Amino acid sequence: MTFHHVIIAMTGYLPPLAQLRSLVAVVAHGRLNLAAAALGLTESAVSHHLSKLERSLGVQLLDRSRSPVVLTDAGGRFHAQAQQALRLLEQAVADAAGTVGGKVVLTLPRTLATHWLIPHYPSLYAHHEELELQLLPTTRQCDLQREQIDLGVRLGTGHWPKLQAEPLVSERICPVTTPAEAAVWRQQGWQSMLAAARLVVNELHPQEWEQWSGATGYPLPAKQRVTRLESFDLVLQAALAGDALIMGRTPMVHTAMAKGDLEAPFPEWVNTGLSYYAIWPDHQALNRYAYAVLEWLRACAAETRIGDRHPSL
Repeated sequence: MTFHHVIIAMTGYLPPLAQLRSLVAVVAHGRLNLAAAALGLTESAVSHHLSKLERSLGVQLLDRSRSPVVLTDAGGRFHAQAQQALRLLEQAVADAAGTVGGKVVLTLPRTLATHWLIPHYPSLYAHHEELELQLLPTTRQCDLQREQIDLGVRLGTGHWPKLQAEPLVSERICPVTTPAEAAVWRQQGWQSMLAAARLVVNELHPQEWEQWSGATGYPLPAKQRVTRLESFDLVLQAALAGDALIMGRTPMVHTAMAKGDLEAPFPEWVNTGLSYYAIWPDHQALNRYAYAVLEWLRACAAETRIGDRHPSL
């Protein structure tokens, strides 16, 4: 133990919360500019927080020469405990804030609610029977504070004014179909099947096939053999019907793929550059029920990320 570390141990030194929040945000977002936007700070302020934290501890926590930034061994150990400490403090604030009843309002896109979140309901109510979760499914960007909405899940880059944003899961795309159809696609090959097969395009994401093709090198389908549908719900039903190849989007296809209803014949998943974030009003403490829902969202996201390691995902 160095003299520096002895002094820290003797004085009971604790880093400021702002420095710990900056570290956790940078690790979560991977880049200083994204972390700064999520925290409502300048990039130089976040960099200053990290430098002061490393100087006060006497160790390098991050390798900032790489993009995204990478934790050092010492940084990995410190980050895990610092993140846990921040969450315990969040929980203490939430418990102290209290609430009237157990109602929590959560807004999120309808397709995300239907195909990802609602299947996870049992795990929420197994631990919080007293909680009443009210979903507000919409693609409209609600004013959480004005509309008295506790939490939201929003797709984007994490930059929204007056909102705290915590990344949950990345959006990735890849063609999926039923296992029987997937076997035919693999047997015949992409080029052979492309001449006769009909692909489905989600009109909310009209460039999805071009995006995937550009990233993977697979040729694009002929435009005359494309069916266009106006929502992911319809697109998903077309795939489940057994005669269509659709562009699967995570995390909406996770449940169907986990059940074996859908499969990726060519599992080359492409990040869209967007992620789903948990959001809530900045400078507003979550009550204990809203915090319980946030912890549940974190658990759902962690389960989804584990599922991403499956060969077909």
